[in-house]
Amino acid sequence: MKRSHVMLVGCLSLVVGMASNCSRARVESMNKMNEGVIAAQQKRFADATKLLDSAAAIDPKNDQVFWNLAIVHMEMRKFERARDDLQKAIAVNADAAGYHEKLGTVLIELKDWTGAKQAFEKAIQLEPGIFKAYYKLAQVHEQLDDQQSALQRYTEAVQKGPRFLEAYSALGRLYADLGYLDQATQVLQEALKVALPGTEEEAQAHHLLGTVYQEQQKFDQAVSEFKAALAVVPGMRDALFSLGWTYHLLNNKEEAKRFLKKFVDVAGAEAPAHYVKAARDKLSEIQEGF
Repeated sequence: MKRSHVMLVGCLSLVVGMASNCSRARVESMNKMNEGVIAAQQKRFADATKLLDSAAAIDPKNDQVFWNLAIVHMEMRKFERARDDLQKAIAVNADAAGYHEKLGTVLIELKDWTGAKQAFEKAIQLEPGIFKAYYKLAQVHEQLDDQQSALQRYTEAVQKGPRFLEAYSALGRLYADLGYLDQATQVLQEALKVALPGTEEEAQAHHLLGTVYQEQQKFDQAVSEFKAALAVVPGMRDALFSLGWTYHLLNNKEEAKRFLKKFVDVAGAEAPAHYVKAARDKLSEIQEGF
C-alpha cells in the first residue's frame, strides 16, 4: 500500500483577511503564520517551521498554525511531528473533518492502523461526503485483513466521489483478488468511463481490466486491454509483461517473445524480481522451442 510521497504544499492555508474583533495575539499569530506559509511554498521548510512555531507560541489556540505545521512536516517526511501537530489542531478544533482525515493519512505512514481507522471514521462522521476518507479507510481495512469492510468502504468512496478513479481501481483490484471477477470487470469498465484520456491512471485501469480478463481466460479481450494501456504509456512494465504472458497463453510464441523481451529490457531495479525471472525463463523456453 506504500505510495510515492505526494507534494502537499497546495494544502497550506494562507489567511488573507481577519475580522476586526480578533485579539492582538491572533492577528500577530496569523501574520507570522502567513510568513511561514509563504516560506513553505518557496520550499524553505526550515524557515517555515521556525515561523510557524513562533506563530503557535504567540497564539496556542490558532488551530490553523498546527495544520500548516503538519503539512510542512509531512513534506519533510517527519510524520511523528505531523501527527503531534494535527493532534494539537484537533485539541483546539475537534469539528474540522479535514484535520481528522489528514491525521489518518499520517498514521498510515506510521503504520498505526487502529489509530488511522479511528481518525478516518471520525472524519466521515463529521463530513459524510469526504470521499478520500472512505478510500483511505478501505486501505486500512485491507491492512487489518478485513476485506469485506474494505469492499464496503471502497464502494462508498466511489459513490461519494464518482470521478475518483483510484477508488474504482482499488475496488476492481480487490474484487479480482477475492475471486469476484464479474464484479471486478464491471467496476473497471466504469473506471474507464471516468478516466481522463491519455493519463497514467487510464493506462492502469486498462491493465487491471486486462488482468481480470486473463483470469477469466478471455485472452483476446485481455490482449486488447493491455495494448490499450501501452498505447497510453508505451513503456508500462506491468502491461508489457502481462501482454507477453497472455500471448504465451495463446501459444503465440513470436509476440510472447517480443513483449517479454521488451519487459526485460525496461524492467530495471524496481521491477519485482520474480516477474523478471519468470520472463527470462519463459524467453529461454520459447527460444529452445524454435
